[in-house]
Amino acid sequence: MTVRPTPEQVLSLAPDKAAAAAALSSASATSWSAAGCDDTAVWGNYIAASAEPYMVAIDLSDDQAGPAYRCNCPSRKIPCKHALGLLLFYANDGVVRAQRLPFAAEWLQRRAARAQAHDEQPAIADTVASHDGGEEGTAGAGALGGAARAPRVQFGDADPGRLKRQLERSERMRAGLQELDRWLADRIRAGLAAPELADIGTWDRLAARLVDAQCGALANRVKRVATKVGQHAQWHEDVLEELALLHVLAVGAQRTSALSSELAEGVHVATGLTVAKDDVLAGVPSTARWIVAGESRTREDRITVQRTWLCDAAGSPGGRTTWAMLLGFGVFGAEVGSPYPIGSALEADLHWYPGGIALRALVGLQHSEARPYAPGPAPAPIAEALAACGWAIAGEPWLERYPLCISAAPAPLGNGRWALTDTTGSVPIVAGFWRMAELVCVSGGAPITLVGEWSTDGFLPLTAWGNNQVVVL
Repeated sequence: MTVRPTPEQVLSLAPDKAAAAAALSSASATSWSAAGCDDTAVWGNYIAASAEPYMVAIDLSDDQAGPAYRCNCPSRKIPCKHALGLLLFYANDGVVRAQRLPFAAEWLQRRAARAQAHDEQPAIADTVASHDGGEEGTAGAGALGGAARAPRVQFGDADPGRLKRQLERSERMRAGLQELDRWLADRIRAGLAAPELADIGTWDRLAARLVDAQCGALANRVKRVATKVGQHAQWHEDVLEELALLHVLAVGAQRTSALSSELAEGVHVATGLTVAKDDVLAGVPSTARWIVAGESRTREDRITVQRTWLCDAAGSPGGRTTWAMLLGFGVFGAEVGSPYPIGSALEADLHWYPGGIALRALVGLQHSEARPYAPGPAPAPIAEALAACGWAIAGEPWLERYPLCISAAPAPLGNGRWALTDTTGSVPIVAGFWRMAELVCVSGGAPITLVGEWSTDGFLPLTAWGNNQVVVL
């Protein structure tokens, strides 16, 4: 029989403070279904907000290596917050003895078989970390009182060619990031009034070098910054802000080992590392009824980028809307089409791309066809919607767009500019929005439900709901 750990010992296993704080909030009976334990293990189903329950199991039988964990959540932390929460719940005597759940029994049997094979063939290393459909690992050296022991690694049949290509790309990206940071330092040293900034060739040459270094996302961002030069009287402030964000990404991408796993993944995506669709679809989905709330298109060189915004019809705990962005790309002569009609809703599984915040997603298993959804998404006050936007920017400071759903009325500001207002505040509409007259007519001067994109330029209305009608702007 294993010794039950204390809550302090459990929290000492946390990989960071965020995981420890999350474990404290999930170590209660309301977070778990079918939680149970026996002399050597603890298991349970974590009740997720908008996904299938996460299956968590903890093996306490190895006193020397410490506990081993199994969780099918997409987190790369070992142990993840769900495993920590269950172990903390167990440490507080909240878990009762029960018969093992099937997934826990199967996992523990596999571990026992591997341990027996390891004893019979000592040269074969055991597995201590796996992400094939979840998380499995062991605690650090003697975390629960056992003796220190170095982690053991299983050597698989890795493709040497693939490893070589990954290493070569990593070196190219590092060289490109270092060159970008030197270029940024030179621009600041020379000043934003330097004449070369007004030359589009200066920016194009930098973008081309970043493309060669396989930092495509940064190259696209450099081209967007170039369009801000001389755009208006205060363009220096906008360009300086963008250069600062480029510096943050250039430095952060070279030091991802010092960042949290979520933030590091967000930096990788922002610099140009792509994630295979199969890897995304292998993650745990969020199943819900998703409203197709809006759609926008932008041009980047000869490529059209389409963003389709989905939101959870039921909302999430605390009233915060769960948003998802589906990206589509088209080229001249083969423009991207709309995957679903605006204003419809569908039951589907969404799989999330890695990043500092969960925003970009892929549609997995679709449980129903997209059908018209007259009620539309639930709007929030402007102040609350902007607070959620601020939360997202805190997670990814380089975020350029974020969806908002508000109930507001258009109001003129003068000089052809308009804003959307309610009792909590206002947000300016982007300059040059060419369907302003139609928006005013639809609203009739009264508040109307609007979905749009926030950016540093203001709010871009995309869809309006009113009188059980959907108006695509």
